[in-house]
Amino acid sequence: MSQTLDIAPLRSVVAVADCGGFHRAATVLHLTQSAVSQHVRRVEAVVGGPVVQKSGRGVAFTELGHRVLAHARTILAAHDRALADLGAAEERVLLIGATEHGADVMLPRLTGALGERLPDWRLRFRLDRNVTLADAIEHGAVDVAVLLDGSGLDPANASGTVALQWVSSRSFALPAHEPLPVVMFSEPCTLREPTFAALDRLGVPYRIAAESADLSGLFAAVRSGLGMALLPLIGRLPDGLCPAEGMSPSSRATVFVRGRSGVDAGALEAVDRAVRDVLSEQAR
Repeated sequence: MSQTLDIAPLRSVVAVADCGGFHRAATVLHLTQSAVSQHVRRVEAVVGGPVVQKSGRGVAFTELGHRVLAHARTILAAHDRALADLGAAEERVLLIGATEHGADVMLPRLTGALGERLPDWRLRFRLDRNVTLADAIEHGAVDVAVLLDGSGLDPANASGTVALQWVSSRSFALPAHEPLPVVMFSEPCTLREPTFAALDRLGVPYRIAAESADLSGLFAAVRSGLGMALLPLIGRLPDGLCPAEGMSPSSRATVFVRGRSGVDAGALEAVDRAVRDVLSEQAR
């Protein structure tokens, strides 16, 4: 019986190489880790030897594996080009993670900009906290993430910056002889240390009046007058909130675009350029 290198197992082999392991490859391919392992074993059965082997906590390709990988990339490229030429290519999905900050304003513009740059991709967005998205990128659970660094580090290599501004309810008044009540995200959060640092620079005594795990809860706490919060200023403020009076402007946060291991380089570049354009528009 003749031997055959099937497309699905070859795609799993390439994903293991691009993602650095079976778990991440399974996440990206939307398969179980067991299915990816079976695919690799099927390829090994055809070529007559091991393709990958354990290396520390990850995997490494054998000499035979590198030869298989080179052929797999060539075969998959020809296969995908043929499907595209015949109008039978599967729809490509790009899962983009973004923080909740500015979703009402930034995401519609970002979606429009990406629609022009990536017409052959279907875009899906996942809104979550910064630290959760960073972990999702590390484990291949999202393809690209737009991340916020509240400390404002490395602006030269960032996709852009956004101002950090103190916000409060319209009826909030600074307490005269008491610590300033502050509302912030619960740990872990990239905005906590910038908040503490800004208050220390101002020499303002403070107390944490409320903490929230999500943006809607934080807005509700500020809107109800529990305290003020330091937030990235992207677009208009939600109803009931306004720039806090009596607090000088703070620093700027940096925005970075990161892609999972093995993500399509053209798609990653398109997201980065779109984010740069949207942030540039916001700064005008």
